[in-house]
Amino acid sequence: MEHTLKRPDGCSIFYTIDDCTDPWTTPETVLFVHGLAESGEAWRAWVPHFMRRYRVVRIDLRGFGRSTAMPAEHEWSMDELLDDIEALIRHLGCQRVHLAGAKSGGSMALAMAANRPALVETLIGVTPPVLPAAGVDDWVKHINSKGVLDWARHTMQGRLGSAASQAEIDWWVNNLQGKTPLSTLQGYLRWVPKLDIRADVERITCPTLIITTTGSGLRSVDGVKAWVGKVKSAKLLVLEGDAWHAAGAYPDRCAEAALEFLDTQRSAAQAA
Repeated sequence: MEHTLKRPDGCSIFYTIDDCTDPWTTPETVLFVHGLAESGEAWRAWVPHFMRRYRVVRIDLRGFGRSTAMPAEHEWSMDELLDDIEALIRHLGCQRVHLAGAKSGGSMALAMAANRPALVETLIGVTPPVLPAAGVDDWVKHINSKGVLDWARHTMQGRLGSAASQAEIDWWVNNLQGKTPLSTLQGYLRWVPKLDIRADVERITCPTLIITTTGSGLRSVDGVKAWVGKVKSAKLLVLEGDAWHAAGAYPDRCAEAALEFLDTQRSAAQAA
């Protein structure tokens, strides 16, 4: 089911709900937050794993997917994005959600759990950056000179890894990243590379699963271990693979691990 939430500044936030749970039950909600130049469709392959047991909600962050595009001069902030996510959680009638985020969406999920902990039951972060990123200036130059579609085409192999087929790469390029509004990316890429949430992660207290890969070209396993070790009740899962976008490249492995993590947390809560 497709829905839209209107924000006070006039921005429309698009989201979908997939729920195949028994209609006589009240399912818990899992909210999925996508990363750079994507939409809720980035979680497409995760949905069948979850929707029989959870109400699955996928947000298109402001600026992306079918939500309102942002102008190039828009001043992006973590608080604004977390306000949007919190507004959706409350609009859904949830006290708390299981929050899953990938890439910069994972950074938002971490920040939400740290700064608005009453809203987050459990946390799943798939390759979330916590430190400022280098090399983005080249992306900006590429986008400004050759367009979003060409940039997506030239960077997709690294996201999805060497095992991705050409058909898979073409789908991600033509249906997700290549469709991102130029103005949104121009503003977002001024903001997101500067993100530094190291202080935030140390305040996370909810049960947390972080997923990364062995061969990512963006961050080392040792680097991830260094900050994950500062998160209370955190578990790190390292998958074999050279994709830096594990949630998109290895959706079945990631989703199965996430469900196992949620099952473990549920069992522990029931036993307490």
